[in-house]
Amino acid sequence: MVYYVRESILFKFFARIFLILIIVVLFAFAAIYYYIERQNGEYISSLIERSQKQFANTLSLYPDASENIKESFTKSHKKIVENNVVKIELKDKKQNILINYEMQSVPAHVRSVYQTISFAPGKLLNYIMLPINDQSFALVYIKKINTKNQQFYTLKMIILLPSETVNMMREKMREAFYAISSIIFLVMISIFPLIYRQYRELENDRQILLKSNFQMIEALGNAIALRDSDTSDHNYRVTYYALQFAKSLSLDKDLFPSLLKGAFLHDLGKIGISDTILLKPGKLNSTEYIAMQKHVEYGLNIIETIAWIKDDAASIIASHHEHFDGTGYPKGLKGNDIPYIARIFAIVDVFDALTSKRPYKDPLDLEESLKILKQGSGTHFDPQMIEIFVAIAPKLYEDVHWRDNESLQMLLKQVVSPYIYYFKHHLT
Repeated sequence: MVYYVRESILFKFFARIFLILIIVVLFAFAAIYYYIERQNGEYISSLIERSQKQFANTLSLYPDASENIKESFTKSHKKIVENNVVKIELKDKKQNILINYEMQSVPAHVRSVYQTISFAPGKLLNYIMLPINDQSFALVYIKKINTKNQQFYTLKMIILLPSETVNMMREKMREAFYAISSIIFLVMISIFPLIYRQYRELENDRQILLKSNFQMIEALGNAIALRDSDTSDHNYRVTYYALQFAKSLSLDKDLFPSLLKGAFLHDLGKIGISDTILLKPGKLNSTEYIAMQKHVEYGLNIIETIAWIKDDAASIIASHHEHFDGTGYPKGLKGNDIPYIARIFAIVDVFDALTSKRPYKDPLDLEESLKILKQGSGTHFDPQMIEIFVAIAPKLYEDVHWRDNESLQMLLKQVVSPYIYYFKHHLT
């Protein structure tokens, strides 16, 4: 039986590459933003430093004479400030307003920021850039000034950034964006073929491993089935029943690999049971029955060191002979203490045993088999599960009872295919 990984795996690969690309692009944009902000910050800092430097020098001439400062500013403001400064407010250390001068009107949103701007804790400078129109911005800042004569002032200004400045900043942003985008693109087209080739090689290796592991499970399960019933058909039928039944129960897809492994290997431990007991045509006596029960322990011992089998198949191997009322073996588990997939398998295993020919019995017809299952509801089997299985059993039986070994393999392959993605993570 050969299984193939669906092409959706390839789609997932490309999706992951695309996601990585998006993450790289986001980091690149963050880097661009940081770079531009740093460049702009340096430029703005130089503007602020230039705009307040002469102001600070002028303030140093007056020890603490507010009227002198006002008078000097009124006479010499054209020399003290640059032409692109449109609004000034100066306060002394007691927050008395010394100068409140507006060269020209500013938009309302700029005025609002100017009125509310303040210092962040522990900072001596704060500024905000605001758009006025498509070609110009306003720089609003507040700064503490410490003059040479150790006087402290708070200065607020609005500076217009002309179109040349705005265009220069935008050009820097475009240049940085194009440079980083080009680098990302070149890197991606350079490494993508290598990544894809490595992916295909890895996927091919996984495909081979997946096939090999399926074949190992088949071989182990079929070896025991041949001893018990002269044919491996039992394993294919009971696995088909289990998967279809689980689908009707809306079983979590992550549990399907456990169900498949457990179904094929449920009676693995029978390799340690003698033929006189295993193939006895009549009912087992008490001693023989106890010996037969040992096959559960043997099966668990066989898979003990095979982690990828043990982690999934152990629950069915250990518990498919437990009864819902607690009278089963080996632990006498009861009700929901029995693993869910083991309760599923217990029903389909008995159903196939009833409807199949064995060396020691002839098959029962469908109606009689379902009657026996119903009689075990609540004692041997989970009553809710039995109700659902009895409803779908005729269709399942019709699907498989006439098939030969090769046809059963093909049918099981069709059932397994939708869940191959989940098997990949449990069989490799």
